[in-house]
Amino acid sequence: MPYLGGKELKRVYELAQREGFALVANNFAEPNVLIGLLTAYSEAKSDLLLQISLGAAKFAGGGKPLAGLRALSSYVRALAAEVEIGVFVNLDHITPDHIQDFIVPALEEGLCSSVMIDASALPFEENVAVTRQVVELARPHGVLVEGELGVIKGVEDEISSEEAFYTDPEEATEFVARTGVDLLAVSVGTQHGVSKGRELALRVDLARQIAERLEAAGHPVPLVLHGASGLSGDQVRALVAAGIRKVNKDTTYQYVYAHTACSFYLESRAGILAPEGTDFDPITFESGAGWAPNKKLFDPRVVGRKVQAAIAQVAREMLNQVGSEGRSVYA
Repeated sequence: MPYLGGKELKRVYELAQREGFALVANNFAEPNVLIGLLTAYSEAKSDLLLQISLGAAKFAGGGKPLAGLRALSSYVRALAAEVEIGVFVNLDHITPDHIQDFIVPALEEGLCSSVMIDASALPFEENVAVTRQVVELARPHGVLVEGELGVIKGVEDEISSEEAFYTDPEEATEFVARTGVDLLAVSVGTQHGVSKGRELALRVDLARQIAERLEAAGHPVPLVLHGASGLSGDQVRALVAAGIRKVNKDTTYQYVYAHTACSFYLESRAGILAPEGTDFDPITFESGAGWAPNKKLFDPRVVGRKVQAAIAQVAREMLNQVGSEGRSVYA
C-alpha cells in the first residue's frame, strides 16, 4: 500500500479513540529496524507509525538532517508499497529552532504524515505561540501536529531535561483549544532513555484526568506517551485504558539492536577477528598464519537479518500491549 499522509493517519487515531487501543510510534534511523517493524506489523495487520527524529535524520544524511529525512522517507515509501497495511511517518521532537530548515521543507515535500513540535521547554505562552505556528504551517498540507505540555525527565536524541514536570489538566485544555493541535504529548511520570518502569512515579490517574477534561471541553485529542521504554506490559495497558493513544518507543529498539549484534559478533569472533598476534590485510586477505575470515559471518547482511528478526519479535510484544493487533484501517 502506498505511504499515507495525515488525513489517513487521522482515521487510524479516530478508530483508536473509539475502540480504546493505542499506536506504538516506532523510532528508526536505518533499514534493519524498519524491515523488522514491517514484518511484525504486516503479520499483525496493524497500521505502522514510524518516527524520525532530527538526530536520526542527521545520522542517515551523513550530518545533513534534511538529506537524511529525504533518504529515510524514500526508503519508507518504497517498502510501504509492498505491504497491505497503512504506513505513516511522524517527525519526532523537532524543536522551534528547526521549524524553517526542517519542518517547512518536510511539509512542502510531503515527507511526513505528522510532526511533533517540542516547545515544552518554553514558558506556556511561548509554547502556545510556537505550536500554533506549526499547526498553521501544517494545515494546508494535511499534516497532523503533536504538541507537548509538561516536561519529561531524561535524554532522548537532542532533547534533555534533569527534572520532570507533570502536565496540568487545566493547562492541557487551554493549550489544545488555543493551538489546535491534533495530538497532545503529556508528562505523567515516564522518562526518556534508560529507565525502569517499577522505579517511576507513574501517574495513570493524571492521564485519565487529562483525557476526561479534554473530552468534557470538546477537545478529545489523542494523548501521547513519551519515554515509554522500560514500562511493563501492565503499566502500558493501564495507561492505554486511561486514554493514551500513542506510545513512543525508541530506546528499547536501540538496546535490542545492540544486544543482538553484540551477541552475534561475540559468538562469531573466531571467524571475523584474526588470532591475537596475527597480521591480516583486509584488502588482500593475506595472513601470515594462513588464517582467513569467514564470509558467512562477516557479511553485514548476516547480522542484519538477525537484528530484523529481533526487532520484529519485540515489536510483536508491544503490539500486544497497546491492543492494536488486527485493527488496521487499511489492511
